[in-house]
Amino acid sequence: MRGDAGDSVAEGWVAPRGRAARGHLPRHVAGLFRFQPGRPAVAAGLRTGLALGVPLMISALLQMPAASWAGMAGLFVALVDKGGPYRTRARAMGAMTVLGALVGLVIVLPSPFWVDVALTLFWVTACGFARSFGDTPGIVGMLLANLFVVSLALPQRGPEAALMQAAFFIAGGLWSMFLALVLWPLRPYRPARLAIAACYEQLADAVDAVAGWPMEGPSRVGTWEAVQRAARIRQSLETARATLGATRQGRQEESGRGEYLLVLLEDADALSLLLTAMSEALDEAPRQGKCRTARIEAQHALGTLAVDLRGVVGALTRGTVPGPTSWDAERVTRVLQEDGGLPEPARSQYAHVAGLLGRLREYSGVALDVAARLESGKPLPERDTKALGLEPGKRRSRWKMLRDHLTPESVVFRHALRLGLTATVATALAEGLGLNHWYWVTITVIVVLQPYSGLTTEKGLQRVAGTFVGSVLAMGLVHVLPAQWMMLAVIVSLVCVSVSVRPLNFTVYQVLLAPALVLLAELQTGDWRLAGVRILNTLMGGALALVGIRLLWPSGERVRFGEEVACVLKAGQSYLREVARTPVPSEAALREARRKVGVALLSAEASFQRLLSEWKGPAKELEPGMALITYARRFTAAVTALAASRAWHPEPDLGPVVRYATDALEELSAALVARRVPSAPRREAPSLEGTDALARTQLSRLVRQLGVLQHAVERMPPALRASEDGATPAPA
Repeated sequence: MRGDAGDSVAEGWVAPRGRAARGHLPRHVAGLFRFQPGRPAVAAGLRTGLALGVPLMISALLQMPAASWAGMAGLFVALVDKGGPYRTRARAMGAMTVLGALVGLVIVLPSPFWVDVALTLFWVTACGFARSFGDTPGIVGMLLANLFVVSLALPQRGPEAALMQAAFFIAGGLWSMFLALVLWPLRPYRPARLAIAACYEQLADAVDAVAGWPMEGPSRVGTWEAVQRAARIRQSLETARATLGATRQGRQEESGRGEYLLVLLEDADALSLLLTAMSEALDEAPRQGKCRTARIEAQHALGTLAVDLRGVVGALTRGTVPGPTSWDAERVTRVLQEDGGLPEPARSQYAHVAGLLGRLREYSGVALDVAARLESGKPLPERDTKALGLEPGKRRSRWKMLRDHLTPESVVFRHALRLGLTATVATALAEGLGLNHWYWVTITVIVVLQPYSGLTTEKGLQRVAGTFVGSVLAMGLVHVLPAQWMMLAVIVSLVCVSVSVRPLNFTVYQVLLAPALVLLAELQTGDWRLAGVRILNTLMGGALALVGIRLLWPSGERVRFGEEVACVLKAGQSYLREVARTPVPSEAALREARRKVGVALLSAEASFQRLLSEWKGPAKELEPGMALITYARRFTAAVTALAASRAWHPEPDLGPVVRYATDALEELSAALVARRVPSAPRREAPSLEGTDALARTQLSRLVRQLGVLQHAVERMPPALRASEDGATPAPA
């Protein structure tokens, strides 16, 4: 599809979302019942159930209520385990075990009202800053905040009781770690293999899609799906890079398996570049007359390439040995050599396609060769053992990571203060009013309150709905479970199933987890009226969370979205400059520049998704935002296609195009940050006369993407231009 059809294309893509964008509350309600694709996390559910159930059974058999802390520890430590490298998991679970035991010692302190309020402000705010270090530390911080509030609500005890409680907590944490890291088969490189296999699966899906294009090219829907596939490929590569780096870090004895996986990861990155270039080349190449045969041959070769890539997936996931590559990369070349071949400029464009097919075959052959050696351990050919530049680098210091967020402009900084202040108000109100189990109000605030308002509303609805249905279920179970052992069995079963379905639907997770927690509390206290108490406390906590996100530093996604897209355009500008450098830059330098654009695009797309959850206006006003995301990625693809051809194609003069693109992207970035209408381009579009057919095709495509981006920024609606105080800046 041609780049100058951008407006109609984007309008066609935004249409399926139109009905949902009319009101954000119905959209959130609909989200309660939406299941994510994937399979239940059965293994995680079983581990969590055993981590909680075994200590509870021991506590009941020995009639030691204090031992139930081991069950709570098992549950919390299991919730920290998000998969990935064993070393990373062990560090996170160990930190939760030790810190949880230390947090529980707060029960030795006197607990008057003002002390509870002051400690809540300090500790919950500190836990909010744990997001500075990543997702898993953020989860640890949230769980520690919950544990602190629970401990704060307990009656004061002496040092001996506090130490006994800490000992039980450590025992439960160690039991949960034993289940997750030792009892289940210990295969250190298994997470990395699965992460890299996901990269090749995404690549195979993308290759299949291009191989299945109709002769007229991709449809509107097909092009939008290609944009989404490109985002998934980049996300898979980033996940695999982080997983492999964490797995190899600190391993004193390298078995060689890590080296094989490193080559496969590098190969996947190179294949993604070539596939992007191939998609751009086929989209621009002529389709009529004799070109039809060359195009059919190229797409047939791509279909066979997808089979080879899935052979690599099988080797990584199941340990099978893939066969050697069998597809012919010379099909298009033979068409070009036939008598009465293609006329110019089609000949140059399909010669470029043939060159890309040859490089794709070379890289897929290496991937199959390395995958075939994974199980046998045969040494790699010398050509594949060169330095790949993917070794884990020096890690940033924890203090540096935290210091980056110690600024009022940081989302983490604002969220931590908002969380601490709202939790403090919840503690003061609930404890001051003498509510039964007042800490459930504060815990609801901690769980519901998210850095972004749309997510907070969604999480609040999920928790309130789940708690209401689950608590009603608990009321019924209390009357039909006469024996304690039956109640324990139901609690463990509910926890197993709830954790298993959590990746699919958070509401169902809450519905199943709520009765388990209510029954657990009732079992320990003997108070069989706690279901109603939990419903009321959850409603109060959810309301406070919504008030907190509205009153404390409200910053809608409409403000952040433009800044995120500006970061993408600046990264794209740097990428183009790197590609245009003379001499031709190294593959490692190009890969790093392309990676920065990809990461920025992922962040902008996440911002756009959050914007959808907050948007109250007409759906058509979001079309320019979607066009920005789409054509920022397509501009990157055009630069990638240019980078892929520079290795063997005579260099065109890129200076005029680079200067034109640099000026255009600078102005668009500044307009997005300042929330104003961009000025007209200072330079005229460069003339491409005198360049060969292939260079003219690639550079004209790049210029067209810039034109669509300019038009999209000009059409940004006033609501997306408004500053944080609601004022709309005047046009430049």
